[in-house]
Formats: sequence, C-alpha cells, structure tokens
Amino acid sequence: MTDAKPDVLGQSLADLIVAQIAQRNANELRAILSTGNEITMHGKFTVGRDFIIYRTAKDDSGKWAMTPFAHIVQLII
Repeated sequence: MTDAKPDVLGQSLADLIVAQIAQRNANELRAILSTGNEITMHGKFTVGRDFIIYRTAKDDSGKWAMTPFAHIVQLII
C-alpha cells in the first residue's frame, strides 16, 4: 500500500497556485529556491502536481523551464 498524502498535498498546492494566478491575472511569479537563488517566471504558466513550467524571458523567444515545488521555499504571486 502506498501513501497518497504527498499526491493530495501536491495537487492541493497546484490548485491553490492556479486559482491565485487566475484571480490576479498574473503573468509573472517570483520564487525563492532552496539554494537561496531567486528566479522570476514569466508568461502563461502550466502548473502540474509537482512543478511549474514557465518561460525564462518576457518575450516569446524565451525558452521553457520547469521548477519543481520541492525546490521552492517561497512563491510570490
């Protein structure tokens, strides 16, 4: 038997983030990572159960990147 709590927690976190993005019409998120680095995420976000996919630049020429929730200490929407 496996423990489903991490999956439920991850999905709940994803749902909260998606709701906040929609409510605020956000196209930029900032995150402080466990490494101490701060990143800025741009564009229309794809929020999965365990990660956020985003563009690394403000324009359409930006490359896609993925940041797992496990690496995010603080998310600023």
